[in-house]
Parts: sequence; structure tokens; C-alpha cells
Amino acid sequence: MIREYHTHRTLNPKIWTGDVMHSKLRTGLLKIANAFYKFIDVDAEVCDIILIGSNANYNWTQYSDIDLHVVINYMQAGSNLHFVKKYMQTKKSLWNFRHPLKYKNIPIELYVQDSNENLHSSVGVFSVMHNKWLNKPKATLISVDDASIEQKARPFEFEIDAIKESDPKASKKIARLKKRLKRLRQSGLDAEGEYSVENMAYKHLRNKGYIERLNRLEQKITLGRLTIETANTHKVMNMIQENTVDDVTESLIMHVTGHKKLDEPGWNNVLQKTNAITDPMGQWRHPGKCTMIPTPWGAITMQHVAHDVLGIDETGHMILMKPEQQYQFPGKRVFEIPHTAQWQTMIMQIQNATRNGSRYAK
Repeated sequence: MIREYHTHRTLNPKIWTGDVMHSKLRTGLLKIANAFYKFIDVDAEVCDIILIGSNANYNWTQYSDIDLHVVINYMQAGSNLHFVKKYMQTKKSLWNFRHPLKYKNIPIELYVQDSNENLHSSVGVFSVMHNKWLNKPKATLISVDDASIEQKARPFEFEIDAIKESDPKASKKIARLKKRLKRLRQSGLDAEGEYSVENMAYKHLRNKGYIERLNRLEQKITLGRLTIETANTHKVMNMIQENTVDDVTESLIMHVTGHKKLDEPGWNNVLQKTNAITDPMGQWRHPGKCTMIPTPWGAITMQHVAHDVLGIDETGHMILMKPEQQYQFPGKRVFEIPHTAQWQTMIMQIQNATRNGSRYAK
């Protein structure tokens, strides 16, 4: 019995007295939400702070989190909705990793929700900000067949168990599985709501640790690919010591390989000696020239750019960007080197060095 699909006659008594949220918890959640809003660092007004999920419904279990959503209008945060969504997801993940908060042993998960997003009608929604129900759940006793849920979840369990870290196709398999799991849950919610077999099957997998295992395996594979090999690091240093590169290229190699991060004077030297132009329009306005792009979200688009461009941000993250593609950097400034005849030697030297020693080269 997984018990995720049995409803209770009352809301979770650790959170509610009847349908009234405990005042001490509400005060604490407002403080946490305020700290989270400062952490996401956007110029967008908070529309609401809401509690959703099983703990705002009658199907709560011992596995249920406190799902606290800070609601803002994404379009106030930036005009490129795709990158705003990516930024919010990244900030949410960083916060929850760095702040494993709990209340009475219940994990508190933070999320930034777009005010234009419509929640399913079956979802209970409580405004923590205004201390009132926006969509009050009904205490209707519902039970979903065990066998149906387990039958729906079993193929996913088998596939997750079968993925091995050593499999060269593991990353693709994980990506496909996560896409199918998302579609599974959404199709159930759209068709039958919170208590659909598909949604219950997803929760079954989550409660048994399969979703977490998939995420951890994906992280482990990614970190393994980005690890610096000590022997190769020596090759980078030897290349520099043999004076086969100029001082700007050397600075960039040291930066992306993590040996010495560029500080502000260092960046100024790079910009001066490459005659780089600081302009958010980058290659659009200055094709073929080195540019420094201020980008609050770390987002770079290569639409309508005719040539490859090597991008390096202030964190040392480096990507060889291709025309007509979209890219995401962890930093807020991206130095662009166009892959033209003038700069191809520098790009080749940086790429050769980073293949031997960079944590970030892609």
C-alpha cells in the first residue's frame, strides 16, 4: 500500500486547525518567502504567496512537502519568457539545495510561479499572503485501485533500474525518461485531475525514490564528464610556460581552466587588447568583433549570427556557440570571440588547452 491515493477526512493537522493555517507557521512561511524573493533578485512585484500541493488538500501523506510558491508576473522580470523560466528554475533549484528547510520534519520547497499560469481546478490553493483560501479543497473520500497504479508505474521502475552510469547513452535515456514522466503526470492531471491513475503513479515513483535516483544519476554523469584530470592540467601549464600563446590568450586559458580567475583589471586588459566592445547587441551590431555582453539572465541567442562564436563568462564557463541556437551561461557577462580568420588561432589555442584541463568546456 503506497497510500498516496487515499484521502483523509481532515487537512494535515501539523499545518492546519480545521481549515485555518497555524499562525506561527504562516509567519514563518512569509519570512522564508521574503528571503527567497530577495534571492531570486528580479525587478517584479510579488502578486501572492501561496501554498499548493498535497498539504493544501486532503490527500497529504508523510511524504508530502510544503509547496510554497512566490507568484510574480514573469513578463515583468524579462521579455524573453523562455530564459526567464530557465532562470527561475535554476534559482529554485539553488535555493532548495542550499536551504533544506523543514517544519515539523516536513520539507519546505520554494518555487517561483508565473501569475499567468493557470493551476488545475482540482488543486487546493491557499494564499499565505492574504491568509485565505483561493481554491478550497473538498473532503471527498477517494480511493484509487492499487493494482492500476502499480501497473502504470512498473515499466518506469524497470527502465530506471536498468540505466547504468557506464552506459554511453545514459544521458539520452534519462532525458527521454524525464520527458515521458512529465507527460505521464500532465496527461493525468488534464484528463482526471489530482486523483488520476497517472498522477498517482508519478507520486508512487517519487515516494519510492525513483525520481530522486534519476536526478542523482543525471548529476553524477554530468559531473563525471566535467572533472579535471590532473595529468591533463599539467599539459595546460606546460603550454603556457613554453610561451606559445600571447598574454590575452594565456589569461583566458587560466580563467576557463580554473587556475586563475580574471578579476576586473584582468578583464579590462583583455577587452583593451582585443579592441572589444561592450554592447548587449553583441555580434548583431558588431559582427566579426570581440564583444562583451551584459546579460542579467546569462542568456545568449545566436539567431541571425553567421559564424560560430566562443563565449566565456566571468565564472569561467565556456561554450562554442553555433548560429541560430540559444545558450545559457551561469554568469552575467559573456565575452564573445567570433570564429573568424582574425581570431581563429586564439580560439584554437583556448580550445586545445581546455580540452586538456577545463571544467566547463562544451
